[in-house]
Amino acid sequence: MSFFEKHPKLALIGVNGLLLLAIYGLASLKLFNNAATEYQSKSLKKLILEKHAALIIDRNVGRFIKLREYLPNTETLERPSRDYMTHVAPNTIERKYYRLAIDSNGFIGPSDIHASPDHKIVFLGGSTTECLYVDEDKRFPYVVGRQLESAAGLKINTYNGGVSANESMHSLNALINKVLPMKPSIVVVMHNVNDLVALRTQGSYWYTHSRKSHVQTSREVLTRYEFHPAEMQTKPEADLIQAFSKNLQMFIEICKIHGVQLVLMTQANRVDRSDTLYHYFNDIIRNKARDNHLTMIDLAQHIPAEPDFIYDHYHYTAQGSLYAAEYISQHLLPLLKGVKRS
Repeated sequence: MSFFEKHPKLALIGVNGLLLLAIYGLASLKLFNNAATEYQSKSLKKLILEKHAALIIDRNVGRFIKLREYLPNTETLERPSRDYMTHVAPNTIERKYYRLAIDSNGFIGPSDIHASPDHKIVFLGGSTTECLYVDEDKRFPYVVGRQLESAAGLKINTYNGGVSANESMHSLNALINKVLPMKPSIVVVMHNVNDLVALRTQGSYWYTHSRKSHVQTSREVLTRYEFHPAEMQTKPEADLIQAFSKNLQMFIEICKIHGVQLVLMTQANRVDRSDTLYHYFNDIIRNKARDNHLTMIDLAQHIPAEPDFIYDHYHYTAQGSLYAAEYISQHLLPLLKGVKRS
């Protein structure tokens, strides 16, 4: 007598299990690639999971404001892709894994070095603040803390709030919702190119149907679009200049109300001078600092526009990050005497 005859129920369970595994495997194949799936090749399994997630969001959450930050209390190893390396100056960064350790408040560590610091300094910006492909002990927000500590003889915690693709509206959300409750002594803000890209393509900070949208629904959560191609538009440069200027002024007024010392930084770059609007955005930063009597750190003027310091158009090499840290520290050190301790 065969096994199937002796154990018909077990045999039936085994056969059904194999069939389910086969169906699961077929469902994992990436067969769908059309407008309904946001032009991304997705498997049936992926579509079902996303549909289920969308229902949960729509029924239980609805619309919400997205705080673009790294997932707190996580650790990952990030490596630049082969395609990414084709856009990098030769021999400037290594194609290796870079550690990204995120603290309990969504900042890139090391951050809470001291349990009771004399000062907390928060850096906000995009990928040029984040310094993803720089070793964690050479990212300028961290290095600045160690240099200031040594020079001032104080306990300094610095926090790296940079997130790739964030523009100034994302940093305003972070400032209001997680930075101000920390009661920082100083907030350092550096934005330019991400704002420029958003404003050039969308004409406003209030764009929709994007994974970067500030107000989101399930559609934005599950999309792969940075900016929806059907919604791209252009506006006069004067409108873009005014929009960026207003966001910087919001930073200034919010920090003033809450008694936080705000520092503005221009963005170092290797951008061709023909992109006049990009360079004018750095001028706006300079003008806002001057008109509002703020400390301004002019990285665009100080960091050499060479591959040894900036490996593409905007991002620091390890050498560039350390060079920036030294210059930033020189400007922040005098401020520590004039701001309240945390």
